[in-house]
Amino acid sequence: MFPHLKGQGHRVNLELLQESACRELTKLLDGIKGCKAIVLDKAMIGPLDLVTRPKLFKDRNLRLLALSPDLPRDVNNVVYLVRPQVALMDLLVGHVKASPPGSRKFHIIFVPRRSCLCISHLENSGVLNSFGQITELTWNLFPLDSDVVTMELPYAFRDVSVDGDTTSLYQMAVGLVQLQRLYGRILKIYGKGEQAHRVWEHAKQLGRDDRALYHGDKGVIDQLILLDRSIDLLSPLATQLTYEGLIDEFFGIRENKVTLAANLFSSEESAGGNANDESVGGNANGRGEGVDLETSLSDPQQKTLLLHSGEQLYAELRDKHFNEVTKLLARKAREIHAQMHSNSQNTEIKVMKTFVDSLRQLMTQKAEISKHTSIAGVLHEKVNAFDFSDDLAAEQEFMVCEDLDKPSAYIEDQIASKAPLRTVLRLLCLQCTAASGFKEKLLSHYKRELVQVYGLEVLLTLSSLEKAGLLHQQTDSRAYAVLRKTLHLTVDDNVEVEPKDISYVHSFYAPLTVRLVEHTLKPLGWQSLKSQITNLPGPTFEDFQAQLVGIGGRHTGGMVGEGSLLQVPRVVLVCFVGGCTFAEIAALRFLSAQEDNNVEFLIATTKVVNKNSFLDSLMGS
Repeated sequence: MFPHLKGQGHRVNLELLQESACRELTKLLDGIKGCKAIVLDKAMIGPLDLVTRPKLFKDRNLRLLALSPDLPRDVNNVVYLVRPQVALMDLLVGHVKASPPGSRKFHIIFVPRRSCLCISHLENSGVLNSFGQITELTWNLFPLDSDVVTMELPYAFRDVSVDGDTTSLYQMAVGLVQLQRLYGRILKIYGKGEQAHRVWEHAKQLGRDDRALYHGDKGVIDQLILLDRSIDLLSPLATQLTYEGLIDEFFGIRENKVTLAANLFSSEESAGGNANDESVGGNANGRGEGVDLETSLSDPQQKTLLLHSGEQLYAELRDKHFNEVTKLLARKAREIHAQMHSNSQNTEIKVMKTFVDSLRQLMTQKAEISKHTSIAGVLHEKVNAFDFSDDLAAEQEFMVCEDLDKPSAYIEDQIASKAPLRTVLRLLCLQCTAASGFKEKLLSHYKRELVQVYGLEVLLTLSSLEKAGLLHQQTDSRAYAVLRKTLHLTVDDNVEVEPKDISYVHSFYAPLTVRLVEHTLKPLGWQSLKSQITNLPGPTFEDFQAQLVGIGGRHTGGMVGEGSLLQVPRVVLVCFVGGCTFAEIAALRFLSAQEDNNVEFLIATTKVVNKNSFLDSLMGS
C-alpha cells in the first residue's frame, strides 16, 4: 500500500508500522455494526492519509465527512475520529441535541487515547448516554517516509514549555514502546534535556509494565538518542537552504503534500502526480457523497503534489542545497533531451522497438523534471528577493556572534517599517539565543519599541516566547558562543555543491542537534561529549536495557546473521522532543551517506517544523 516506506536497503521497514496502524483502525470500524459515516476533525485528515488509502473506505461503503456544526440529514450511524480536545466536544454535543431521540447512533474513536476531560464534558452536557462505543486508536507515531516517523502534533513544544501540558511527552513514550514492540528492544539510550529525560523515564516504566517487551530480545534498532528541542532553539529559527526546507518554508509541506498554484505547471505536468488521487482528503466522501474534507483539493486554481521518496527524482533533490538543485535539474534536462532524440532518426526495427519501450519511462522522467523545474523557478524568485537576502544576512551575523549585546540596526529598521510581527520576532529570538540571553536594558528597549509599533497585545506574545525560552535575560553561561567554537557550528569555507560537512543545510551553520549526533558516532563519542554540553539546559543522561540471554525475540526483516554484522550499518533512532526541521533531517541523511560512519538513521519527531510554523505555534493565543 505504501511501498516508499520500505526504503531501499533500510533495515527498519516502516511499512510494518503503517500496516499495524491500518489493522487497528479496520478492527475498530468493523466492530461497529451497520453502514457508517466517519466524521473527522481537521487535525486527523493529514495523519489518516499517512496510514490509509481511499480504497479502505470504499470497500466498506463508508462515507468520510469533515467535522462541522451540522451533519447531513441522511447520516444515521456516526463514528467520530477525533483528537481528545474538549473544544471539539461542543460540536458533538450540538449534533446529538439537534438529532431527534433514537434517530441516530453515535460513536467516538479518540486518537491516540481516551480523555477523561472530554468524557466528563459530554456527561455534564447530558449527552454521554447517546454514545454507543467510546474507544481509542493508539496512533502515536505516523510513518512520514522510509526513515521518518512523526506524531503530527504541531503544538507539542508550546504545550509543554508555555502551557505546562505534558501529554505529548507521555504519547512520545508510548510511541517508543510501540516501536520496540514492532522492531525489538533498544539496548543503548543517550539523551539531553529535561523533556527528553521525562520521555525516557515514561518509556522505561511502560516497558517494565509490558511483559512481552521486557522479555524481548535485542531488536533491529541499536541505539536511541533523545534530544530536547530546548537545547537548540537556534536551528528551528534558522532559514533552511535545502530544496525540501525551502519548499516547506514558502509553501508548507503537510503530511508529504504541498499545494501550489496550478498555473505554475503545464498541462503535461498536471496530468499526473496529483496527490488527490491517493489521499483520503482528495476522495473525502468515499461514494461521491457528503462533505469535502479539504475544499482546496477541489479548487481548480490549486494543484496538490505528493512529495516523498517514492519519486526517485525528488528523493535525489530534496536534501541538496538549493544552489546544487538548479544545476542538477539543468543537467538532467539535457540528459533526457539527448536520450529522447538519440534514436529517433534510426529506422532499424529493433532499435525503434527498444526506443518506444523506453519512451514511456523517459516521458515520466521528463514530466518530473519539468515539475521540479517549475517549483525551483518559483523558489529562485523568492530567495533572490531583497527581503529574503537581507533577513538571511542579519541572521548569519547573529550566528557568528557579531554585536549581540546592543540593539540591531536591522531589527530596529524592521520594527520602524512595521514589518510582519513574525519576521521581527524571529530575528529578535535569533539574536537572543545566539547571545544566550539579552541584558535587562536591551530586552526592555526592544519591548518598548515593539509595544509602540504593534500595540500592547504584543506583550502577550512576548510572554509566551519568554516562557518557551526564546526571549530571556542573559545568564553567565554563553552556551552558544562556546559551542560554536568547540563543536564548529559555523564553517566559513563551507561548500554548497557536493558538500563535505552538514553545515551546507544552512550554507554555513551546522544544526547543534545534528552535530551532537555526529559526535556520538565517534569512538567514546558520548562520553567525550558529556563534558562539552554541560552548559546546555537540562540533564545529560544515558541508560542501558540489559539483553536477556536465551530468550527469543522478534526478528523483523532487517535482522542479520552474526557473520555479516561488521558490514551491516548500525541503526540509530534519533528522537526530537519538540519538533525538528527538514534541514536537520537532511543533515542526518548526509551523515548516513558517509561510508566511514556506517550508520542508518531513523528519525522520530513530534512534528516537522520550520521557522514560520515554529513561531506561529508560540504566537497563537
